[in-house]
Amino acid sequence: MKKTNIDFDYPDRSFHFSAREVFGHYTMLSNHFHDQYEIYYLLSGERHYFIKDRIFHVKSGTLVLINRQDVHRTTDADTQDHVRVLLNFSKDYLLSSPYVIALLDGLFMNNNYVIPFLSAEQQYVEVLLDKMIHEIEHQSTGFQVALQALLMDLLVYTSRYIESNRHDVLAPPSQVHEKISQIVQYINTNYQTPLTLSSVAQNFFVSQYYLSRTFKQATGFTFVEYINNIRIREAQRLLRETNHKVIDISEAVGFGSISHFGRVFKEVTRFSPLNYRRLNTE
Repeated sequence: MKKTNIDFDYPDRSFHFSAREVFGHYTMLSNHFHDQYEIYYLLSGERHYFIKDRIFHVKSGTLVLINRQDVHRTTDADTQDHVRVLLNFSKDYLLSSPYVIALLDGLFMNNNYVIPFLSAEQQYVEVLLDKMIHEIEHQSTGFQVALQALLMDLLVYTSRYIESNRHDVLAPPSQVHEKISQIVQYINTNYQTPLTLSSVAQNFFVSQYYLSRTFKQATGFTFVEYINNIRIREAQRLLRETNHKVIDISEAVGFGSISHFGRVFKEVTRFSPLNYRRLNTE
């Protein structure tokens, strides 16, 4: 696969494609969760990848699947330089037949996450990605349809590869930060309660210094950043799906004051809670 730097978006944000060669230190932006599916392919180099409540060591030739609304972030591994391809697509981007929905659910909702392809399979995947780059660069008649077809080919190929190699193919989570994974699971379950660095460290019999330093190292988030992400993600859902008052939602997701909630919500989403609700319920 050729190395290139490219960024492409549909105006309605239903599809995004990015190929990028990165030199030196790089960490994804904070507050990273979204309502699109994500496919990440590492062409060269290595990365640490935090997904939901687990940490993976990702090497070249590996495909990563991120479900909608899963908090995730990449951080540096031993080799900082890397080349990666990133695809995001909305739930409605592909034809919403029951067969497509079943395929997406099977891939993104079964904790497959990280798939290290063997050499021959890497070549097939990279040819598909090269074809997508070609379509984006040339934008010939029907390129939008071609992109959908190539994405569908990639999804079907990956699904079959997982099904045929399930016991051999899926990368296990890193054991180095097993304690942090347990703490993340605890936060994911108890975000609506008062959580402090001190109380969580005490619950897991570690020092505050160890928790603060190791949490950031393993996940790419500070302890407070991560809790805020989880609380705001749930607040977004409640704003979209219920008629609850903003102050009630603030309390339900664990914020002690409405002013603090409003400030953090805007930092994460760029909108006030009321504006977010208005934009997402019209």
